[in-house]
Amino acid sequence: MKKIHLSLAIAAISASAVPAVASESISGGFWLNHALYNDNVDEVSYGDTNYEALILYIDKTDEKTGWQFSSEMRYGTGAFTDPANNNTGAHFGFHKAWVGKTFGKGELKIGKSQVPFGWATVNFWPGDELLGGYADQMDVGVKWSADLGAVNYDVAYFHVDDFGSSTETMDDGGHWGSKTTYQKTHTFVLNGAYDLADKQKVGASYQNGKLRDLSGANADRPYVGDHNAAVVYYEGEFNNLGVKAQYMITERDLTDIGGFSGTPKIKNDRKAVTLTYSMGDYLFYVDYTNAEANTKGNTVGSADSWAPGMSYNYGPGWFYVEYVSNDGDIGANGEVVDGDFDALYLTMDYYF
Repeated sequence: MKKIHLSLAIAAISASAVPAVASESISGGFWLNHALYNDNVDEVSYGDTNYEALILYIDKTDEKTGWQFSSEMRYGTGAFTDPANNNTGAHFGFHKAWVGKTFGKGELKIGKSQVPFGWATVNFWPGDELLGGYADQMDVGVKWSADLGAVNYDVAYFHVDDFGSSTETMDDGGHWGSKTTYQKTHTFVLNGAYDLADKQKVGASYQNGKLRDLSGANADRPYVGDHNAAVVYYEGEFNNLGVKAQYMITERDLTDIGGFSGTPKIKNDRKAVTLTYSMGDYLFYVDYTNAEANTKGNTVGSADSWAPGMSYNYGPGWFYVEYVSNDGDIGANGEVVDGDFDALYLTMDYYF
């Protein structure tokens, strides 16, 4: 679940007139969702209106020195964060917060920023579905990004996946343990892409890191688990048509973490294809994701998810109509789990 559109700024303040920490761009947003689930309750109630959120954006760029700051704070149940596992204990927190500086054709970012790994789905509400844990991830660390013409790359080290002992990165959350099990840490990421032609590129990403034991079985909270993943991807635009595809392999070793003794390595393959078509203020799209379990003893096999939808840009925001249908999911430990789910989402947002 994520917001992919830019906000509209309402204030521009001269850096010379305020302290260096002040922002030259402050903006806000609001979103709200109505969901119709495939169950007997919704046949009577006509769905639930929920997951509201108020969002605050603060950004600053000093073109003379190259220093930048960017942050997004969310408040409300639509912040897409779990109070039981985040750093605030409530439905609010930073989706991103980083300080950066440009150096020639490259940029260094320190703080909570996007993990450069493959690409995320386009839909607003259904979220990243069977890419869970490896899509719209915002982690805390240091990232270097550079554009060398036809080639661009990222090198990053993320110390943790969120501030403090939180295991709940916003949007694509709930896929990296919990405060009572383990935390994603010490993650190194490499990403590179090559422009095949105008608006077409291929790329590959790799990440490798540790998992810290938070179970309480060891007071030292040791780094005894491991995780790694790799992906190859393609992105292309052909006039109004957009095409994206990727193939991913993931692995997680929890054996030495308290409560997971004897658990086999969790392995699965993920596949994703997204098609979009733009027509004026309308965008039509369909996200397809698949996860195939390669974990010893996992009997689920393969799971599929379809998320077709459309959005309409009405000026200060967007209206969305989206449907999701899947026969499986990704659990907190990255495993493929069974379960049928169908829902229709009606969403609106407004930015000011």
